[in-house]
Amino acid sequence: MITCIAAATFALTSLPGIPALAHHVEAEARALTAQTQVSDQFITDLHTFSDDAMALSDSLRADGITQDLPCIFRGISQDTQVRITEFQSATTDTQRHMAFEDLHALLSDAILIAPMAASAAVDAQNTPSTTPASTTTTTTTTTTTARR
Repeated sequence: MITCIAAATFALTSLPGIPALAHHVEAEARALTAQTQVSDQFITDLHTFSDDAMALSDSLRADGITQDLPCIFRGISQDTQVRITEFQSATTDTQRHMAFEDLHALLSDAILIAPMAASAAVDAQNTPSTTPASTTTTTTTTTTTARR
């Protein structure tokens, strides 16, 4: 089961904490893929996963990681909410089965992409800023006078 502590811990994470959050989102996705029954705890775990995926998106964006990663995790979060609605409204085994198939595709994406988010954060942390601090440029002009 997924612990609810994650939602409070990872509300908005600074750059050094993003790899841990990304690994946590990946672990949550792996745990959720093992679920085969819809229960109140399962729905709670999906909400937690959705919140953590959104926190990862927001943290990546806040720390300037501008690749597609923030958008991907925002989409994963939002799609998880759609899956929750599907599970809650499913009245037949076929509907539940389809909701699980859609969820597994979504979770597979999270499992594959979360390590990329962790890596991007590490790269951003280890890359010196390209914005130069105040620099002074000195130009020297030399005039040569020719003698006749």
